[in-house]
Amino acid sequence: MRGTEHGVVPETTTGPPGRAGRTEPGQLGRAHRLGVITALFLVADIGYSFFFGALGTILLGRGVSLGTVALINLLGVVYFSRFLIGPVIDRFGSVRFGHYRTWLLSTQVVLVLLLVVLAGLDPVDNLGPTLVLMTLLLVISAFHDTAINGMAVRLLPPSDYGVANGIQVAAASLSILIGSGGALFLYSHAGWTTTLLALAAVFLIPLAVLARLVEPVVRPANRSEPWRALLSFFRQRRTAVWTLLVIPVFLLGDWLASAPQSAMLLAVDWSLDEIALVQYTLAVAAQAAVALVAGALITRFGRSAPVVVTGVVGAVATACLLPLAFGGGGYGLTAGALVVMAVAYGAKMTWVSTISMELARKSSAATDYTIPMSMIGMCRIVLSSVGLGLAGVTGYPVMIASSVLVTLAGAAVALSWTRRHVSGGTTAGG
Repeated sequence: MRGTEHGVVPETTTGPPGRAGRTEPGQLGRAHRLGVITALFLVADIGYSFFFGALGTILLGRGVSLGTVALINLLGVVYFSRFLIGPVIDRFGSVRFGHYRTWLLSTQVVLVLLLVVLAGLDPVDNLGPTLVLMTLLLVISAFHDTAINGMAVRLLPPSDYGVANGIQVAAASLSILIGSGGALFLYSHAGWTTTLLALAAVFLIPLAVLARLVEPVVRPANRSEPWRALLSFFRQRRTAVWTLLVIPVFLLGDWLASAPQSAMLLAVDWSLDEIALVQYTLAVAAQAAVALVAGALITRFGRSAPVVVTGVVGAVATACLLPLAFGGGGYGLTAGALVVMAVAYGAKMTWVSTISMELARKSSAATDYTIPMSMIGMCRIVLSSVGLGLAGVTGYPVMIASSVLVTLAGAAVALSWTRRHVSGGTTAGG
């Protein structure tokens, strides 16, 4: 969601469709812009968070093996390959109804229909059809969430990046809460059908916002440029290193530590309600609150300090899961560690999102911002599946202890990159 220096000047139509007058993205008004961002990202992660959070736990709770769930999770690669469709989202769209707005409205309707159909199935007795529909839901979610990224870049001026990304991560955290913890809680009390219908109803919020939104127009100088944006993104050393090295290494420890969490909790007889409350409700709510603060602090104090603080806090919180890994650990210590880990990860994601937005070009907004976000998702799902498999071989203690060391090493790498490429609190141009 980044930087006008890498793209074209935003334009909004003031006359006939073929003629546009220049305007800044801030024309909508700051409160309006941030309100739209909040509503859109509130549903951005519902599909994938339900798939990776709630569905896996539901299947484990009903007797599906850990290995089977790990393999099912690999289907998520479909969703996190969405950067490949970024050029399609950037290239095709309606000027009359809004370029990204058209994508968002159409995909949201399809997502609602898929959730309604899924509501009529039993996830275990009809596991095959459920997985087919969930895979289709992930594909449509990929188009939907890529369009959200493009819309966010288009709407926001650089001065809003820090605060907006704090709001974005907070809203996405609430989306995860709805799709995972909220869904688990509702499932345990009201069943599968009610849960899926409730998730579908949440999409009414952004639909209402989009119905009244007039999207600013951006006309790239070369209409074929979005197709080349994918390759040109990786030809630039800074964006390539940022996406392929810095981000994965910085977040690797968090991904490894989170992979076996549900399995460890179930192993010490935590109920689905307890898991939903702590791991997917309290932790995510705290993550959302801290993300808002982190966004403001990044804007105020720059980029280096968050790397150090979140790295150390995340490592300490992960170490506190060692008693749980050995089959013990009190409820308070475990719950506290899970919440603090989520808080640290939320602050990290706010930092990563802010830098990634600064690196994005307005003319290929959906592509440029989605590439690093997709890398995060793909690495997380692959490493989560690998982590579950390794946990079954090496044991939980080895996995958690390794995660602590990797978290500290990742923070060191990210700090080194930041000091070389970031100055004065913002990313260097170019």
